[in-house]
Amino acid sequence: MTVHIYRSTHAGASALSGTAGALITLLDAVLVNGFNSKTITITRSGTAATATATAHGFIAENRVTISGANEAQYNGEFAISNVTANTFDYTVAGSPATPATGTITAKIASAGWTKDFTGTNLAAYRPPAGGNRLYLRIDDTGTTNGRGVGYETMTDVNTGTNPFPSAAQVSGGMYWPKSNTADATARLWIIAATDRLLIMHVSSASTANATDASVCAFGDIKSFKSGDAYGTIHIAGTVSTPTTSSNFHSIVANATTSVTGHYIARSYTQLGTSLLVGKHVDAAKTQGAANMGGSAGLVYPNAPDGGLYMSPVWIHEISGPHVRGTIPGLWAPLHNKPLEHLDTVSGTGTLAGKTFQALKMYSASECMLKTSDTYDV
Repeated sequence: MTVHIYRSTHAGASALSGTAGALITLLDAVLVNGFNSKTITITRSGTAATATATAHGFIAENRVTISGANEAQYNGEFAISNVTANTFDYTVAGSPATPATGTITAKIASAGWTKDFTGTNLAAYRPPAGGNRLYLRIDDTGTTNGRGVGYETMTDVNTGTNPFPSAAQVSGGMYWPKSNTADATARLWIIAATDRLLIMHVSSASTANATDASVCAFGDIKSFKSGDAYGTIHIAGTVSTPTTSSNFHSIVANATTSVTGHYIARSYTQLGTSLLVGKHVDAAKTQGAANMGGSAGLVYPNAPDGGLYMSPVWIHEISGPHVRGTIPGLWAPLHNKPLEHLDTVSGTGTLAGKTFQALKMYSASECMLKTSDTYDV
């Protein structure tokens, strides 16, 4: 799964605020449409295409969609490099004519999802082909939070089958925080999205170290069940206070224990309906901490090797119990908040070539988000 990293600081990014519709506007941009469209010219030397646009605003982290070139090899989604204020490079196949012709544009690429159903401040999003393709319905009629419900199928923006969570589990849907105040003040956010998974980190009070931040997620886990058509998680809040409404930071030391606000579409048996699940990491090294990167764990750095130790984040069903799979792209530091917010590290050993960024969260916790090119499926 190719990962796209989006930030509120990227050129042309949508503002997230405590106003109705702000969350849908943001999700439209990152999941469906892309943003920061610029008219460009392109020249080529070998396989290196150089795009030029004055003050384009792109950075090396961006994946960019090129369209409008008459020479098809120039069009598509690309990683970019050698970024300057007015140019960037990307790799093309073959030997298309240079310079490129046509009315050519570049924009920050979307994650390729579709917006299948809409209403006034309502939207139903669906990942593209490849995964389970279950729906995320967002009700963004409120101010400080949106409300989210997953569905297996939908026929319109208000009608679907097998919601997760069900109305009995969380009436009105789970809370996707936007802001701690009902106004147009923009908040900081970071989104990691693939063609199967969305992870959103929101600093609802815009604090620099994100100690108030909530994280929500929707999409397919890396399931240990072959052909798992219902291994789709929905993690968000169950209360309306933005700074405390997400339990994404929570972990448990016992696989017979669930975590508030963690739902999966169905059991590994592929039967039944919405199921409350839990998540865990390496409990021995965290000393049974209740939060990722929380108040217990190994000394950092680990004295014998100077290492930063991390764990995958496993999803488990409490009946059994059974380990269902892991959350792609998410790792838990096994130390007490070892890094500052937004610090980056490079992996070694089995994680060589992969990069990670520390994200602080509510309740004195911290997770590690994989920011390099692909997530495992």
